[in-house]
Amino acid sequence: MSDFFKLDRNIQLRMVIMFITIAIGSSVGPNMTIYYVAYFGAGITGILLVFVQVAGFIAGLYGGHLADVWGRKRVMLSGIAAMAVGYTIAATMNSPMYINPYVTFLGFLLATVGMSFASPAEEAMMIDVSTLKNRKFIYAMMYWVINFSVMIGAALGGWFFKTARFELLIGTAIGAIISLIIVMIWVTETFQKEKRQNTGQSVLDVLKSYRTIFSDQRYLKFMVAGVGAVVVFSSPDYYLAAHLAETFHSVTVLGIQIFGQRMLSVITIVNTVMIVLLMGTMTKLFSNWSNLKASLVGIAIQGGSFALMLLLNDFWPLFIVAIVLTIGEMIVTPANQSLRAEMMNQNKVGVYSGFSAATRPLGYILSSGIVSISIVIGHIGAAILLLVATGVSMWFTYLAVVMLRENRTK
Repeated sequence: MSDFFKLDRNIQLRMVIMFITIAIGSSVGPNMTIYYVAYFGAGITGILLVFVQVAGFIAGLYGGHLADVWGRKRVMLSGIAAMAVGYTIAATMNSPMYINPYVTFLGFLLATVGMSFASPAEEAMMIDVSTLKNRKFIYAMMYWVINFSVMIGAALGGWFFKTARFELLIGTAIGAIISLIIVMIWVTETFQKEKRQNTGQSVLDVLKSYRTIFSDQRYLKFMVAGVGAVVVFSSPDYYLAAHLAETFHSVTVLGIQIFGQRMLSVITIVNTVMIVLLMGTMTKLFSNWSNLKASLVGIAIQGGSFALMLLLNDFWPLFIVAIVLTIGEMIVTPANQSLRAEMMNQNKVGVYSGFSAATRPLGYILSSGIVSISIVIGHIGAAILLLVATGVSMWFTYLAVVMLRENRTK
């Protein structure tokens, strides 16, 4: 904890804001799908959720561009203000006296767009004030904060969303307003005016700013590696969930019946609890490893473990593999994120951060595609595809780091 207080104040404040925004988002976000289905039906809900993702994707790209034009703080203020307004609208539309699901959706859409818009600027600010020496520790701390806030938020949502939804939504609005106040009063600008990009704010200007990234072969290779990693770590949301629902052998543990969906929850709980309790220890334990070594070993453990899970259907083997894959996740995450920051053009960190976020949907699409083709290739084929994604991630990470090292020697 003493190392945390030695960090730049902007980083400390960003972690506080991250805890608040992720906690409130995870307390209501997953439950809103159930809410929308109840009012709109499953078909319309699916379309609405896709629309939200597309809107967030575009907002992230635009926010990344403006972070290099306006500066970090102004983009963060704009995004978090939109989030606060969105949550406030959603709360007021779900009072005991009046409920309007249509305006509620618009409120959550605005909140999602605001969060996505601010995200590249938040990451760029962190990179501005960190160093190669402390970046791995910072990313490890951020990852711990993310998991702890998700755990808190999920618990609040599961307990209160059905019985006290209005009060919970009021809490999310208050949390967003607190985040806005923190940015407004205490966060300072980290991107100096003389370094800002002298470009416009139109859609054409945004496209031009992102076009430069496609000439950066090193970063593109690292993004290919990132897509492979997304396919790996998103597997619990896609094929693993379907696999356990269909094939898991139900068992009673400590008087509780565990079936497929609950086994997926057990894996998630093991993962989250281990990260919250052991992330600091693991970071110190592997602090002497290079970022490349930690990335390769970590993704190999994580990808191999998820692939093995697709072949298992009993409680204890899955439980043990869940422990192993979490160890791999704790090794790879801070190292990989540190590498990503180092790969970026330091004069265009906002754009690079926006592009990085924009590649994630591609990984999600590929991961969800495994579910569709599993009818033909079966569990073994799905596991092989996951190993292929793991290999792609490892290979392109290696290629990108080789290019990074060559650039250092020039």
